[in-house]
Amino acid sequence: MVLIGFNTFAVKLVSHHLHPSIVLVTKFGVGFVGLLVYLHYVKVPFVFNKYVAYGCLVGLWWSGIMVLYYTAIARGPLSVVIPIFNLNLVIPAILGMLFLNEAVTVSKVLGLIFATLAVLLLTR
Repeated sequence: MVLIGFNTFAVKLVSHHLHPSIVLVTKFGVGFVGLLVYLHYVKVPFVFNKYVAYGCLVGLWWSGIMVLYYTAIARGPLSVVIPIFNLNLVIPAILGMLFLNEAVTVSKVLGLIFATLAVLLLTR
């Protein structure tokens, strides 16, 4: 997971010279080819059902989010963009507690509060 931080830094450097959408397409285009090679290597069977269709919808949603994220990286300071992006840790945790009946503990609530406070402090 630490390598993701280096990845984001590299995206910031490259986005000075390329449009964020081009960076996104080239990065994930190469990644897609690597994924196909991996799937062939581990012999994952191809299936198509409603869950694959749901996955495609999620992929469309995600690609829109990534365009916005890469644009934010290109235009704003990393020290502000990355903490805001990392609210993605807080939102699914809260949704999991609300809709998936995941345990709500004092330590989880405090962690979510501190994570949110960290974002607020880092973006000032």
